Amino acid sequence: MDKLNQPLVSIVFTSYNHQEYLRQALDSLVNQTYPNIEIIIIDDCSTDGSQEILREYEHFENITLKLQTQNSGSYVKASNFGASFAKGEYILFAQCDDFAEANQIEVLLKAFESNASVGVVFSKSNLVDEKGKTFADDFYGREKSFKDAVKENGLIKADKMKEFLSFSCVIPNLSAALIKHDLFKEINGLSDQYLVVADWEFWLDLTEKTDFYYVSQPLNYFRQHATTIRSSIKMKTQIVEIYKMFYNHLSKNELRPAQQYKLKVGAGAVWFSYFVENKKAWIQCFTTVYPEINKIEKRRLYYLFLGAKKHVLEYLYVKASKKNSLI
Repeated sequence: MDKLNQPLVSIVFTSYNHQEYLRQALDSLVNQTYPNIEIIIIDDCSTDGSQEILREYEHFENITLKLQTQNSGSYVKASNFGASFAKGEYILFAQCDDFAEANQIEVLLKAFESNASVGVVFSKSNLVDEKGKTFADDFYGREKSFKDAVKENGLIKADKMKEFLSFSCVIPNLSAALIKHDLFKEINGLSDQYLVVADWEFWLDLTEKTDFYYVSQPLNYFRQHATTIRSSIKMKTQIVEIYKMFYNHLSKNELRPAQQYKLKVGAGAVWFSYFVENKKAWIQCFTTVYPEINKIEKRRLYYLFLGAKKHVLEYLYVKASKKNSLI
């Protein structure tokens, strides 16, 4: 494939203390079948030997290497910093412990050609363990309404995507999405006020600007660790961040009453989902979460109840569907 007349794609690659995965991750990007890419590597002051490995790639003419001398404190700040150097029409954020199929950029970019209203194209991801062994894909863990709607490649209109995102983050892997760079700049990038849900809020904000497109082919490998950002942060912090994210979205955008209602029920459903995940921890942190949520939503118990009802009904529906499929 010739670079001539092909749009430039910027890949922002953020690195921090994952030296054991760097070569696999970077080799998968350097060897993309799509020719017109630039790779901006931001190392956030790694202390494990990562920087020495990254210097091995500095000789590539399409690679820009930035080695930080002070840790920024979050992947969000590192990602936004990397994006400030991007010159491409499209941008993708690659995590240093993930890796990609050789045709990832080529396939994602092709979807833009026939879908003028689309600003984000994202794919299914394979889930791999710390040794790189695939054990599932990220589709199985997504919400039922999303799975019913996108069994194959297809356009997702902005309002529908907002509905999906009101109940769960249906793009759990930032490395799986190609974004129009102008849109990224228009909403001022990723918000660094969050530790857990910056990407979720980013997708939600983009539903006010653009349609999405889903590619059902797994194009990247999303590494799962025994300890992730989410699992290492207290449940209270996670729940409160999710509420703040939803209600920030409400305050920033003029949503119809029905949309506001869905978003609030969605927040309640997510809160209840933590109870299902770990009842003991949920009960223990309830007395500290409750007053924080009260500052955000006065009718918090009402929407918690509605969210719990939605969660339970969906569970029963899925259970009944599985039972019927065995008959």
